[in-house]
Amino acid sequence: MDFGNLERRQEAARTETDSKVHRVANKIENLADEMHSLQQKVEKLSLSCQAMWELIRDNTELTEEELFVKMTEIDLRDGKLDGRLGRQVLVCSNCGRKVSSKRSTCFYCGYALAKNSAFE
Repeated sequence: MDFGNLERRQEAARTETDSKVHRVANKIENLADEMHSLQQKVEKLSLSCQAMWELIRDNTELTEEELFVKMTEIDLRDGKLDGRLGRQVLVCSNCGRKVSSKRSTCFYCGYALAKNSAFE
């Protein structure tokens, strides 16, 4: 048995394993950074929404109940009451087929779809 060859193969396997561990550690670190960034964005958006709601409430006659009714209405636009803003189904004005609102053109005929909202 060639022990020198065996030792070289074991060293190569260790080096490869160390390299994989290093890549995984880097990916974990990058994901943690990205998650932290997303958490900061969510906090900023929540703060912005709260400020906008308080301005609207204080300067109009809208109530919390009306806000919740509108939130439910928007939530149900995708057919599910799940607390999420889902994609809506659009009807192509050229061919009349149903198309996801995430598309910019009709899947069937290629017609440019009009966006109904600044948030799409």
